[in-house]
Formats: sequence, C-alpha cells, structure tokens
Amino acid sequence: MKKTLRNIIIPLIITIGILYIFFKDISINDIKKAFSNIPTTYLFLFILLYIIGTILRAIKYNVLISKKLKFKDIFLITLVRNFSVDLLPARSAALIFYSYLTKKKGISLEEGASSFIVSMFYDALALSLLLGTMFFFVKTQMNQTVIYIGLCFIFIVSIIIIFFTDNIINLLLKIKLIKKISKLKNILINIHEYLIEHKKNSERLYIFFLSFIIRFIKYISAYILFVGIVKITGSIQSLSMFSFGLAGTELSSLLPIQGLGGFGTWELAFAFVFKVLEIPGNVDPRLTGIVIHITTQIWEYSIGLLAFLYISFERKKSQNKKTI
Repeated sequence: MKKTLRNIIIPLIITIGILYIFFKDISINDIKKAFSNIPTTYLFLFILLYIIGTILRAIKYNVLISKKLKFKDIFLITLVRNFSVDLLPARSAALIFYSYLTKKKGISLEEGASSFIVSMFYDALALSLLLGTMFFFVKTQMNQTVIYIGLCFIFIVSIIIIFFTDNIINLLLKIKLIKKISKLKNILINIHEYLIEHKKNSERLYIFFLSFIIRFIKYISAYILFVGIVKITGSIQSLSMFSFGLAGTELSSLLPIQGLGGFGTWELAFAFVFKVLEIPGNVDPRLTGIVIHITTQIWEYSIGLLAFLYISFERKKSQNKKTI
C-alpha cells in the first residue's frame, strides 16, 4: 500500500495539481494546434534518430556486459529501459527493468546493475563535455560561473566513478565490518571483478564516444520537434540554448517525488528553465514542453511496451518448450 501511495497515487495527484494550476489556461485545441505545427517529415526524422540512438545505446550496453547477449536481446531490453526511465525518480525503474531482464537472460544481477550505473556516469561525462562545448554559443543573462561550476562538478564526479570505483571498493573490502557481512562482501567482490574486467582505456574511450554521440542525437531529435512547434530557423546557437534547457529540465527526474511518468513536473521544469534562459520561440514554453513531452513519451511507451510484451512472450514460449 505504501509503494502504491508513493509511486502512483501521490505522483498522480502532483501531475493533476500542476497541470491544473499552471496549465489551466492552455486548452486542448491549443495542444492540437501545436501538434499540427510539427511537419510529418520532422516526426519521421525524430523517430529515425531515436532508433539510431537506441541502436548505439544497445551497442554500448553490449560492450559493458562483454557481449554476453545476442544483439537482438540487448536492443529489446534497451527499448524497455528507454520507456521506463521516467516511471520512478532517479531512473530507478529503468535500473530495475534493465537488471531484471538481463538477469533473465543469464547476466548476474551485479553485472547487470553495474553496467547500467557505469553507463549512466559515461552519459554524465559526455553531457558535461557536450554542454561545455555548446556553452560557447549560448547567450544568456544567467551567471556563467555557476554553470561552469556545475559542469565541472559533473565532469569530476563522473571521472572519479569511472576510473576509481574499483580502487574505492578494494579499500571497502579491507574494512573488518564489511568482511563480517558475507552477503555485502560477495556483492562488492562481484562488482569489483566486473570493474576490473572493464578498465581498458580503449574500451573506456569507445564507451565515451558512444555516450557522446547518443547524447547529441537525443538533443538533436528533440530539437527537431521544438523547431517544428515554434517555427524558428534552426541554428547552432538555438540548438545550444535548447540543449541547455533540456538538460536543465531533465534534472526534474532527480526529485524524490515527481509527477506520474514525469508529467507535470517535467513540463513545469521545462517552462521555468526556458523562461530563465530566454530561449527563442513564438509559442508559450509551457505549451511547447507539453507537446514535446507527450510526443516523445507516446513513441517511447508504445515501442517500449511492445518490446516488453515480445520479451515476455518469447520467454513463455521457451518455457513451454522445456516443459514439453
């Protein structure tokens, strides 16, 4: 009951409350009109870039699990991971789905969870460098020092996690209290062995390169929808501003409690960040945020749920064969 209250009822109340209070002057017709502004070719281009990004992310995960799964399996798991990112705060639902599904395919829980978490920090490292590069094209009234400090913090934390976690765990394993707790000790040993296996610099460089391209593709695909809605001419400057705005909006996923599936809190963050950054556009940023979020979520949920149903059907089919 507590989990239902925390994960469904409270987020649903938050979503309804935010959408009613802050978006009550936006009608269904306004949303329909904004949707109709997006050219069909832009939608197809968004879907194409999304698929390319998912393929690259699946390749990345496949490297991080030492290519122990068929590419088809890790691709389907990645699709499920994508749709579940906003189900619970801090991507915890995505971690649960990913770890569970890889475990069902024979990957240990420690290896699955480690590959997911390590991948997240490569994403953060790529994000800090991508935004650091784009910041040269950003014109804003915001304090630039604060932004640089934030990017440097993300960069340093990511470097520490990627390069030094195995050393930190090695030190933890020498603590007497941890040695006495056999279950915790075994988990740390398994994670340590995983990290040792994946500390080649050539692999690290390859994973970082994939992470950078994946992040860039993600922002480009969302930017295409943005340009379609607000009817502006695309430019490096507006792309850079939009990417900063979207990165700031995504921080709403770190809130301990958020709207159901991110709805409400995501739109509120989008509108706030885009107003502060004064990102150009002829459409109310609240309306732009709603349309972008609905469009991306409908696609991610549709293809992600289909992938999950296919995985479930395939597993039942294989279980039935074993019982015959």
